[in-house]
Amino acid sequence: MEEEIKTGMVVDETIKADLLSAAKWAKFLVVVGAIAMALYFVIGVVVTIAPMVLPPTPMLGGGVIMGPIYVVCALIMIYPLVKGFQFANGVKKACLTGDEAQLARGFAGLRAYLKFSGILTIIGLVFLAVVALVGLIAFCTSQGSCPA
Repeated sequence: MEEEIKTGMVVDETIKADLLSAAKWAKFLVVVGAIAMALYFVIGVVVTIAPMVLPPTPMLGGGVIMGPIYVVCALIMIYPLVKGFQFANGVKKACLTGDEAQLARGFAGLRAYLKFSGILTIIGLVFLAVVALVGLIAFCTSQGSCPA
């Protein structure tokens, strides 16, 4: 008779303890992120509407531009928060019940969160590079020549 070979990983008690700790920290970060998202959204709405309701002031003058940016940033934060919550809950349930499907669901959330963060980081770096290039070009044109 052929011997069956297992290819799965074994999660011992030390790994479970580490995963539960990671899940608790992830949940903490998700809660703090949700509070920040709510504040961003409220501030964005208030700063957008305030110049329309109140007399214009220099402090609120840019609200028409900055308010919607805050709202968009708050909406962008929803996806990584949901995936972080998925990771925290999936890993916690998996460690407490031994359910591999929950562990897989939790790590799928972590993968999606990290992928989203990586893509957002790449977009941010490209944006910064473009801003630096435009700034250098603007500096060169204002000086009449670029430094070599």
